Amino acid sequence: MSYRALLQFYKSLFPFIAAFSILGVAFLGIMWGFVFFATLGLVFGFFGFRYFYGNQFYFYYNLGLTHWNLFASSFIINLFVGIPIFGVLLLFITFIFGNFQIT
Repeated sequence: MSYRALLQFYKSLFPFIAAFSILGVAFLGIMWGFVFFATLGLVFGFFGFRYFYGNQFYFYYNLGLTHWNLFASSFIINLFVGIPIFGVLLLFITFIFGNFQIT
């Protein structure tokens, strides 16, 4: 399995995931933003990639990576990226506002 290809795929998904989770944070709060980032944002990103970069799936298929492999590896990378980002965001909000009730 090519880890560089998986990382490149995730870098292509990340703008879609980030946009969806920023909307979740803005309208529903930071906890729901994290849930969207970890779960629904990935699905949204996968469909966005399929719509805008659908022909690139042939590249990953030729490397031996199926849609399921790409989705599962992106989910794992997304958790490893999302936990520190939202942890720092929670600390930042707590230090500025002093309580957690605004989320």
